[in-house]
Amino acid sequence: MLPLRTIVRLAGCAAILASTFSVARAQSGSRYQPGSRSQPRAPQGFNSRGTAPPMASGSRHDSADQVAMEGYCPVCVMEMKKWVRGSAQHAARYDGKVYYFPGERQKQMFLANPAKYVPALGGDCVVCAAKMSERVAGNIRYAAFYRNRLYLFPSDKQRAMFRQNPSKFADFDLALGGNCVVCLVEMNQQVPGKPEFTVVYHGMRYQFPGAKQRDMFLASPEKYAAATAGNRQVSAIKQTSARLVHVRGTSGCAACDYGIHPIRDEDELGLAVRADDGTVYIVEGAHSRYPELYEKRFGGLKLELTGKVLKRDGNFVWVDPEDVKAI
Repeated sequence: MLPLRTIVRLAGCAAILASTFSVARAQSGSRYQPGSRSQPRAPQGFNSRGTAPPMASGSRHDSADQVAMEGYCPVCVMEMKKWVRGSAQHAARYDGKVYYFPGERQKQMFLANPAKYVPALGGDCVVCAAKMSERVAGNIRYAAFYRNRLYLFPSDKQRAMFRQNPSKFADFDLALGGNCVVCLVEMNQQVPGKPEFTVVYHGMRYQFPGAKQRDMFLASPEKYAAATAGNRQVSAIKQTSARLVHVRGTSGCAACDYGIHPIRDEDELGLAVRADDGTVYIVEGAHSRYPELYEKRFGGLKLELTGKVLKRDGNFVWVDPEDVKAI
């Protein structure tokens, strides 16, 4: 029979070997076990079976590139409704971010149609953008799936707001309401785009009627993206992605006091609302929609304005009003 001291030593060696084997086994796998503290919890809103979730070029990326979706595969999310971790060995860059995939098959599916798989607004919160005019990064733990698109939110509060009225926010990232910006800029025509010819640029979706217009956009995206904000004809189109403003200020005559006319009715003098910060808001269609306030605009009325921004130029902002009232 072995001495007691020898038995104790042998038991200690066995414990050390078991611990070493357990660590090596944990480090060898690419998928984590449910409940593991080393990986993030599975994002809510998706069914995950053992694989909890969260360039277009296939070139290698720099370490400074932002990895999207915390490294989870967007193709797996969209096609299987499962969150599977990708690998840097299978990476693709698109719209300034790098996406990881578990294998070459998923990567090639992504490269064939990246706009189909990337999250809405580049992963930023569409509710924050619509409500606060801010780009706030979403979190894979607060995800929602609507009409075959993935939406990410910074907390459950924004996700709940989205779920209450998804149609209000779903197309916030659709530039010009889906009309072709190339057709508008080059031909001054409003031509609806098609989903199969979609390009995502800075998180916004641009749609085109064909490959020709799409390729023209890709050749000079800065030119056309800038036109959506600065071109008069483009800005006059009511956009589902327009910024909503709510301000208070003093009334005035847009043309008389500031030398500015409304976009849609250039012959009208226009109603202006000057906010305390010096910003001047030009109310589109005020002469016909708010005739009493329009007639009294010279008197320095205190007004409250709610509406969607059509165009911004320095301190001047053109607004499609939802409500204007005296306070």
